[in-house]
Amino acid sequence: MMEKNLRDRLITVVVGVPFVLSLIFFVPQLNFIAFSLFVVLMSVLGSLEMSRLLFGKTTVISYLAPLLPLIQYLQGVLGLNSQIPDMAFVLLLLFAFSLEIKLGESDDFKSSLENCAKNALLVLYPGYFLSFILRLLALEGVNSFTIITYFILAFGNDIFAYVWGRLFGKNNKGIVKVSPKKSVAGYVGSLFSTIGLSFLCFAVFSEHLPQANFVLKLLMGIGVSITSNIGDLIESVFKRSAGVKDSGNIFPGRGGALDSLDSEISSAPIFFLIFSMMLEAAL
Repeated sequence: MMEKNLRDRLITVVVGVPFVLSLIFFVPQLNFIAFSLFVVLMSVLGSLEMSRLLFGKTTVISYLAPLLPLIQYLQGVLGLNSQIPDMAFVLLLLFAFSLEIKLGESDDFKSSLENCAKNALLVLYPGYFLSFILRLLALEGVNSFTIITYFILAFGNDIFAYVWGRLFGKNNKGIVKVSPKKSVAGYVGSLFSTIGLSFLCFAVFSEHLPQANFVLKLLMGIGVSITSNIGDLIESVFKRSAGVKDSGNIFPGRGGALDSLDSEISSAPIFFLIFSMMLEAAL
């Protein structure tokens, strides 16, 4: 069973990584339209999975939340006012809360606070978080190598956490109950490895990325590593709370969209913010 699971994961990676790279490098037209639509699709699938984890069914918010990445893409490609995506986010959040004005009558509003909290989480995760990947594309000077750098750091952190954990984590596992197989060695190793990848990417892709100083490169590696690991653990919390092993079964060996992109979802806003700081510092 373990060998089959590992084989399925490898097949998914071998097929999935070249597919995403192809979308980025070979279809850069209209602000990376193919890659952007892929992100929107992952947001749709992830929102539906998240809704089932939270409510045991799909809800109206699970169909509306994926509009946030789509609106973000349209804002960038059409050159619309940069405040439009944030306005859409606030309006969707208020709409999610306002549903309880009527729906809450069914139990005399006893579950309204809980339902509002769940809907707020559904708006944020994964839709709003994923919109930062497309917000990145709207920045001046962003190119294919920017997106590749992001995925190298996010995926690289996952890979090195696994490698260092396997090599040196046998006797230091169980630091967090929600994911007992994770080790101190895995987290520490992934942190320093991702920092190294940050410096490496900005050196190798120096002609395509902004000239960032030492502190910002270090901050990028630390920020992506920590948020990627948090995303992995948060996803485990969600699934444990819902009593399921995987959020879905779309990708063989990896589960659903949330299972496959948990690190990327949580690290996207941090990468965007730090990269924005780099662009400002380079001016």
